Amino acid sequence: MHTTPRSGIWFVLAASAGLLAATDLSAAEPEVDFNRDVRSVFSNICFECHGPDANQRQTDWRLDTQEGAFGELSDGELAIVPGKSSESQLYQRISSKDPALQMPPEDFAKQLKPEQIESIKKWIDQGAEWRGHWSFDTPQQPAVPAVEHKAAVKNPIDNFVVARLENEGLTPAPEAAKETLIRRVTFDLTGLPPTIAEVDAFLADDAPDAYEKVVDRLLASPRYGEHLGRFWLDAARYGDTHGLHLDNERSLWPYRDWVINAFNDNMPFDQFTVEQLAGDLLPEATMSQKIATGFNRCNVTTSEGGSIAEEYRVRYAVDRVETLSTVWMGMTLGCAVCHDHKFDPFTQKEFYQLFAYYNNIDENPMDGNALLPPPVMKVPTPDQMARQTELDAAIAQKKALVDGPLPEVDAAQTVWETEWSEQLRDRWQMLNPQQFTSSGGSTLSSLEDSSVLASGENPAKDDYEIITQIEMPGITAMRLEALTHESLADNGPGRAGNGNFLLTEFEAEIAPVSDPEKFQPIKFAKALADFSQADGKYFIAKAIDGDFGDDNGWAVDGGKRHEDRTAFFLPTEPFGFTGGTILKIKLKQQSKWDNHAIGRFRLSITDDGAVLPAKVADWHLAGPFEAESGKAAFETAYAPESAVDLTAKYNDDKIAWASRPKFKDGKSHRLDGTNCATYLYRTIDAPSPRRATFRLGSDDGIKMWVNGQEVLAKDVQRTVAPDQERVTVDLQQGKNEILLKVVNYGSRHEFYFDKTIENSNSEVLQITPILAKSDENRSDDEKKQLRDYFRRNSSPEWQQLSDELAKLNQERKTLVDAIPATMIMKDREEPRDCFVLERGEYTKPGEKVEMGVPASMPPLPENAPKNRLALAQWLVAPEHPLTARVTVNRYWQHFFGTGIVKTAEDFGSQGEWPSHPRLLDWLATEFIGTGWDVKRMQKLIVMSGTYRQSSNITPESHAHDPQNRLLARGPRFRLDAEMLRDNALFLSGTIVEKIGGKSVRPYQPAGIWKAVGYSGSNTVNFVRDNGDKLYRRSLYIFWKRTAPPPSMITFDAPSRESCTVRRARTNTPLQALVLLNDEQYVEAARKFAERIMTEGGTDAKSRIEFAFRAATARHPNKNEAQLFMDLLKEQLATYQQDREAAEKLLSVGEAPRNTQLNPAELAAWTIIANTILNLNETLTKG
Repeated sequence: MHTTPRSGIWFVLAASAGLLAATDLSAAEPEVDFNRDVRSVFSNICFECHGPDANQRQTDWRLDTQEGAFGELSDGELAIVPGKSSESQLYQRISSKDPALQMPPEDFAKQLKPEQIESIKKWIDQGAEWRGHWSFDTPQQPAVPAVEHKAAVKNPIDNFVVARLENEGLTPAPEAAKETLIRRVTFDLTGLPPTIAEVDAFLADDAPDAYEKVVDRLLASPRYGEHLGRFWLDAARYGDTHGLHLDNERSLWPYRDWVINAFNDNMPFDQFTVEQLAGDLLPEATMSQKIATGFNRCNVTTSEGGSIAEEYRVRYAVDRVETLSTVWMGMTLGCAVCHDHKFDPFTQKEFYQLFAYYNNIDENPMDGNALLPPPVMKVPTPDQMARQTELDAAIAQKKALVDGPLPEVDAAQTVWETEWSEQLRDRWQMLNPQQFTSSGGSTLSSLEDSSVLASGENPAKDDYEIITQIEMPGITAMRLEALTHESLADNGPGRAGNGNFLLTEFEAEIAPVSDPEKFQPIKFAKALADFSQADGKYFIAKAIDGDFGDDNGWAVDGGKRHEDRTAFFLPTEPFGFTGGTILKIKLKQQSKWDNHAIGRFRLSITDDGAVLPAKVADWHLAGPFEAESGKAAFETAYAPESAVDLTAKYNDDKIAWASRPKFKDGKSHRLDGTNCATYLYRTIDAPSPRRATFRLGSDDGIKMWVNGQEVLAKDVQRTVAPDQERVTVDLQQGKNEILLKVVNYGSRHEFYFDKTIENSNSEVLQITPILAKSDENRSDDEKKQLRDYFRRNSSPEWQQLSDELAKLNQERKTLVDAIPATMIMKDREEPRDCFVLERGEYTKPGEKVEMGVPASMPPLPENAPKNRLALAQWLVAPEHPLTARVTVNRYWQHFFGTGIVKTAEDFGSQGEWPSHPRLLDWLATEFIGTGWDVKRMQKLIVMSGTYRQSSNITPESHAHDPQNRLLARGPRFRLDAEMLRDNALFLSGTIVEKIGGKSVRPYQPAGIWKAVGYSGSNTVNFVRDNGDKLYRRSLYIFWKRTAPPPSMITFDAPSRESCTVRRARTNTPLQALVLLNDEQYVEAARKFAERIMTEGGTDAKSRIEFAFRAATARHPNKNEAQLFMDLLKEQLATYQQDREAAEKLLSVGEAPRNTQLNPAELAAWTIIANTILNLNETLTKG
């Protein structure tokens, strides 16, 4: 392909006027390149009516395909006659002045320029050679061109660049000074400046490979992955929040850390691609490969009320296709969502074939804006994995001892069983029914053992009513035994064909014998059963819940288990009248499942007080008690902590105790106030000593007292969730006082509370049916339940083993709870059907499509699976025309500021023509040929003479190439947002170089989150971190997508709401204000000043030299040094006169101040440091 620009040829011709006279002018005219000079005109202007979009096309004649362009027109003439523009209708129409013939029409928005018309004419006259769009041809490695300026060549990159310069009559710039070079490459490979020691070492190294050793050291630095990974995260649209509606926090930071590690480990780019797009589908996928699929989960999501799940599922899939096409293909496939692409050869159907790869993700589109919307995975560190393995082994060993034989204890259990069986029988009084009726017509008969058997008609629904008279007062529990019988199907205990039953409600009423018509209902607080149906739907508590529906109640899985079953019903308070009680019991059996009544049952009562439930009072609330901060609120002991008096008032009578009966257990409840403490108080009246477990959650900190003793203190900042804390205590008989203190740090204020209070005899109730059975009739589970109960209460040796096992299990639970988790990809087992969506509307499915790739690209291999793995492998196949080109172009963009293709996001017809197309193809083929080795490719670029050139500009080169697209000089441009902050932290000595972990929240102005936040969001209020978290690299800053870090956005960082592969670069007054006044930068200047004073020598001259070299890598010249000396003298005089201003300046930021340094002097040096940090030379590389 001939790529010499016309300007170069005309330069040569003008210098050889004699040759012009002796040579045929038409033969000497510069060759027009179809892709560079003609196709772009067709694409920008003509394709709208004659392009690939069938719906937009105005005629059958097309200019986007060779067949269409050279075909006959409707009148039989040819639009293009190669070599003859005068006979070509295309040229005649575009050059016509007749409005009836002119193309484009006069009223068309885009008109051809004279030079464009001339290019088309010359192309036709030169033979009208047609070529496919350059980026759709598989790159072939071109020959490396020979050049005259051989001294400028360090590697083949330079041959291509210098050859172009020579054709343009330009010469490459000399190599940059060593100070400039090491600063440039250190910034480019690590995002941080070199130290003075590193600069001096390089200056002192005269070896031919001195520069290469610097490059190798930087590529091996862990800072490399942090810096290069950041640009990939732009493309992946990584953020720490969901990005829509509540914009709540979500956990994806392990994916961010995976990216960093992948760059540091020099993961080949083809592997890097496959693991992110389809790591979960690899055989025996590792934890790391699954973490990598977080790339696909980075899209913004919503959970806004009124949103339609299917609409957003489609949006998410569209976003994933658009991101894939931009990142790997450099294409704008999003233009084909609603119709065929107007400029590039992609149909709408082909878009939805790619869409199909993402149409099967196992996720809920309305994810609740949760922290970890499934699918998710735990991601333990190596230390956590090792400890978990150790604990699992220890738990298995200890469990074997707990479950193993204890001969003496086991012998004692046999004696105990006999004694307890007799004792329990004595505790329960069986009821002898005096009356019993069946609403459905069953025949009820009383048996000798006091049980009742149902026989005869088996109605679809049935209610049993049993009436008896009892003398026992103070009844604390009722027992219902559902018993098997040989007359029942499968021996029962139910009358259903499989032996099951469904008790929809258990009710009881009592009346005094003296007034037998005055019945009153018994309220039940709790129900227990030895067994409930395993599906969890029909458990015993549903028999007393007041729900009389036909699919609710207690069932016992009769189809699988034909055994006696027992249930216990505990009233809210003892019942029974002195002088005798008439007891009426109703067994309601109104199931939607026909014939599901109990077949045989027996009823008993007891007056054992130990089975009564505790009485729990309503919550009372006092607060909020406001403080300067959440920390202060947590540490301050307000009046309720001394004693609770529900009549007391606090804070000048502004706060009083108020009842909160609507604060129900098991739910989160909102509290008022920010930066405050709120107290909650209630009592629990226990009929006997018993153990209670409290499950708590809080936003934010929490303390708890039980009967005046502090049992919990947790100073945390978090979003409320159930069971964040568990506290187990022993309740005393009688009144127990519970006091909570919930502390807020500035965000949402909430608490969660739930409880489990054991009845001292409830476990005995559970084992009563087991004790009633002979050993041979007990199941293995029942035997274990009985054994564990006895050992727990009778064997200190076993209890110790059990406690040790419980401790190990708790340690394991604590460890597992602390293991972070991340969002990953997972496909559904059953693929969804996929359709072309008319106009992109989710409600208008059209033609059904299968997974596939565009026809303009190489095909998938035969027998390729229909999944994301095949798609990922297709993208990195050697014959793919785009992936390698697009990737090396972005690497070039990273180092030179602009890619070889300026439009890094668009390699299609609307994209810009490559400045060095043959160089791009050489880099792409080299990248593939060397195993997609990222560090090798980037080393090749920074080792080139092109990269190492001085960035000094001459008037000639600026006039010829103001944007440096020809690369006649080295790169020089402003550091980007993160680099500016990291540079300031590095020079100040405050930077914390920890790799990875949760995102941090350093300084930012107050109220920015609140301005865009919803009250229900957990990111509505920004709460600044402290300590080391203020000084982590900018890569780790918490990224709220609806309100990104303001100092980052000011310097053109993207919001990460969508894929970005090319950052803008602007210059605004606000940027200067950030660098001069932002708390992070002022603090950095203060700490830099301390370094200057403690490391830079004892005199002002040496200190200025130290500061200037640290920031720019070079020595200041005489005039520069004098300017700083004058400024220092002026500022020192100012702060010596105004000590208060000095103290105010030195108080900015949280970093501790060196109190050994004179305040006025330190303030003056802070101004010097701030000035140096704001030098253009400090803020730019090159």
